[in-house]
Amino acid sequence: MVCSDEAWEVSIKLMYQKLSGTHAKVPWRRLTCHNQATPKSLFILWVNIWKRLPTLDRLLQWNIVSSSLCPMCQVGSESLEHMFFDCQFSAQVWQKVLKLLQFARRHVGFTDELRWVLKSCKRGGNRHKLLRMFFDESVYSLWLNRNNQVYNKHCKSPTELFR
Repeated sequence: MVCSDEAWEVSIKLMYQKLSGTHAKVPWRRLTCHNQATPKSLFILWVNIWKRLPTLDRLLQWNIVSSSLCPMCQVGSESLEHMFFDCQFSAQVWQKVLKLLQFARRHVGFTDELRWVLKSCKRGGNRHKLLRMFFDESVYSLWLNRNNQVYNKHCKSPTELFR
């Protein structure tokens, strides 16, 4: 008996569907799939979305550090929401990115900014594709700069980081 290629394709497709099961699509898939950002920035954003970055507030809960004071602005407690776009330092960087892409928006915390970027990414067009990529790269750059400040006591200015 000779099987056609189509019969194999259909059975492989069905087998894959049975093995993988059905899963709800996550709303942030637009930020991680088909994005021209670097793989490292996509990974850090993914970890950030799951709220697993080792920010100082989390490290304080585990008794690893003694203070959760933000190393970038020295004002608030470093948390996911604060570090990504509530902090004056990160807000300056993000405002420069938004201005470059011609978006007029006041900075807010990570969760609200993520919602806005996801909603904006539903639209087509190069400006929205760039927003998606720049959002990922901004989160990654801010995380690298924060780590450089914490471990090496060296921090770039918002203008240097934006460049």
